[in-house]
Formats: sequence, C-alpha cells, structure tokens
Amino acid sequence: MVTRTMSKGELAQEVGRLLGAILIEAKKATRPLVESEGVTMPQAMALQTLQTAGGRLSARDLGRDCHMLASTVTGVIDRLEAAGHVRRERDERDRRVVWVTLTDEGNELAARLPRFTKAVGDSFAVLPARELEQMRGWLQKVLAAVEERGD
Repeated sequence: MVTRTMSKGELAQEVGRLLGAILIEAKKATRPLVESEGVTMPQAMALQTLQTAGGRLSARDLGRDCHMLASTVTGVIDRLEAAGHVRRERDERDRRVVWVTLTDEGNELAARLPRFTKAVGDSFAVLPARELEQMRGWLQKVLAAVEERGD
C-alpha cells in the first residue's frame, strides 16, 4: 500500500501546477519560432484556426474558437489583413456578419508555423507508450468532467 503525504486536493493542485508549467515551457519553445515568421502567438493561433476550419470563418466564430474577446480578435484580424494574410468580406445576406478568409500567403504561413499542441505533446515523449495511453485516458476523463460542469 502506498502512503500519501499529500491530500487528494493537494495532489490535484500539484498536478495542475505541473501541467501549467509544461504549458509555459511549450509556449516559451514555440514563441520564438512563431515570431521568427513575423507574427505573434495570437496571430498564429488565428491563422492556424482558420486553416483547420478550411480557410474561412466568421470573425465571431474565429474569436470564439481562439478564446479571444471581440476587441482582441478584431485587432488580430486588422494586423493579419494589413500584412496580406487574411481578407475580410461582409456577408451578402447579413451585413452584420464579417467573414475572415485566409489568403494564399496566409495559408502558406499557417502551414509553416509550429503548432503549440505539438510542442505540448512533445513534452510527454519522455514517457513510455503504456504510460501515455494511461495518461490519455485520465485526461479524457478529466476533460469530460470539466465540460460537463461547464468550467
């Protein structure tokens, strides 16, 4: 039998702290690569989100999918548009809707950008496949519980 020196709550907090530290390290590894392409992390996220969505999303959906406030995503789109990476188009039927579309240049840039999720995943490559499979199951369980709670 294993003796715990921490309570379940303390262990959960420590796991959260460790996951946060891994995310920070992945961001620190990814940021210089993204910035060497001439874009910021939020701009990279927007470009990659657009690419994953087939190259076109409404500005509202882009902000939602990137977890950005409307004012933030507007500024990101402004800078990407000025650089020629995206273009805005008003919806023909509903002028309130603004579509954001990747240009060919923006699509090529998005393909070159490193993926933050890959950097996070690469952090776990030190573990054997069996432990990764277990961890995946645990993380899926935690994610399902969080989504059910609505956090």
